Amino acid sequence: MKTTHLFFLVSLVATSATAQPFNFDISFAMGTPQGAFQQSLERDSYGVDFAFTYQIGRDIPIHIGAGMMYQNYGWRERETQFIDGVPEVDINVRTTNNMITPQLIMRIEPNLGSFSPFIEGSVGFNYLYTQSSITDLYDDEEIASTVNYDYFTSNSGIGAGAKFRLWEGFNDEGDFVGLHLILKTKYMLGGEALYLKEGDLIPNGNNLDYVVSQSRTDLTTFNIGLVFNF
Repeated sequence: MKTTHLFFLVSLVATSATAQPFNFDISFAMGTPQGAFQQSLERDSYGVDFAFTYQIGRDIPIHIGAGMMYQNYGWRERETQFIDGVPEVDINVRTTNNMITPQLIMRIEPNLGSFSPFIEGSVGFNYLYTQSSITDLYDDEEIASTVNYDYFTSNSGIGAGAKFRLWEGFNDEGDFVGLHLILKTKYMLGGEALYLKEGDLIPNGNNLDYVVSQSRTDLTTFNIGLVFNF
């Protein structure tokens, strides 16, 4: 019995010494605009969220790192001639309205075994931009693109979530690796911005008309994804 206890103790110490406190998150993120941003957009946004964090001490449940979220809040396509006077060749003109949010992250995440709840704070900025591109009509290959309008503003957020252990073990090289499911919701306070929403970039002959909106860019996000530990 003592030998068995000693074996499990040594195994636990070896695992703790080998495990590395690095985490890489990738998740699908649905955004629900809040306040004036919601009244302006009148639709949800969709995208992806990435984060890389590091636990500052084995017995300290604080993770710090950086991340970036991408959200699309507008999409419009139209078919037209590639060159005026050449009706034999058609292309797609695609206009998207997007927001990228780079951010610094801090999480308080106690390790409770297979279940790890956490709270998260972040600070960064929002980059809102409207981009148009022309693509091949059949294989969707991009031919050319341009950013029609963009704007930078501040962003800070607070959220909470949980990780659920799916698997832990060692790879072929003997390094510790783990896989978790992550669920998270976050309220992001976005600063005042000028931006174009879906349908606000209007072709007018050889020119473009812009319908510019202005509001705060507050957003609540809901994430589901995976965390890779190594």
